[in-house]
Amino acid sequence: MTDSQDLSNDERESARIQLPFEVELSHPSIGKIRTVARDISETGMFVRLNPSGLRPSAKIKVTVLNAALVESNPTPTIEMEVARVTEEGLGLKFTNRTSQHLWNSVDRLRQDLRLGQDYFQVFQGVAIVNHQGKLLVVQRHGKWLFPGEYLTVGSAWQNSLTDYLTAELGIDDLVFEDTLGIDSAPGLLAGENATFSVFHRFSSQSDRVRLRDDSRYRHAKWVSRAFSLEELTFSHPLLRDLAALALDRADARRTPPSAAQSKRG
Repeated sequence: MTDSQDLSNDERESARIQLPFEVELSHPSIGKIRTVARDISETGMFVRLNPSGLRPSAKIKVTVLNAALVESNPTPTIEMEVARVTEEGLGLKFTNRTSQHLWNSVDRLRQDLRLGQDYFQVFQGVAIVNHQGKLLVVQRHGKWLFPGEYLTVGSAWQNSLTDYLTAELGIDDLVFEDTLGIDSAPGLLAGENATFSVFHRFSSQSDRVRLRDDSRYRHAKWVSRAFSLEELTFSHPLLRDLAALALDRADARRTPPSAAQSKRG
């Protein structure tokens, strides 16, 4: 069950801000625990927490620890009520106007950031070209694209991306080569879903791929120039251009300088 699924129908209708911040939870049964809160709305928030034995209607005290991210003044400890318990954490709701001070603080930060205009989720896509000059593409919702993942704040982009690809594709010899291009999705209608996409080229000696059992992708395959990129239905036209660029750069690297010069001659 996802964070958004933990909210009641009324709560889903409230504007939510996916702005993670560190909090301290306090309750007699768990003592004091530091964790991450996110999906805050005018009615409550969702906090990450391993199964704790807490049940709906339990009262819990919440303190924002990194108050500087919310406002310059210290954020007080507030009492909230457990509205929903899931395997991932707790859906908490505000119990009075005083506790909604937290929402007001984060809402001001949202306005300062102009979320969706000055703030992006960062997605990293990867064009993997192997030693045979073949490009790896994956299929999702009937269309082809590059494997990739959103960047988590605080993570080293290359390490986290390589780890994700290794787990998702079963390829353990990936090497970063270069960055192919970027895109900020101009003309996006849903501003708060704004994504800044970065596309990299990785190399591999593998000619196999093994999607994990719970993979988000339906299929994966290696394609070469013999298999025209035009025959693939990409999820976005930009990906076809980046695929051709990735293959061009991989070819240029494999072609000896003398051979390249003779071709030009």
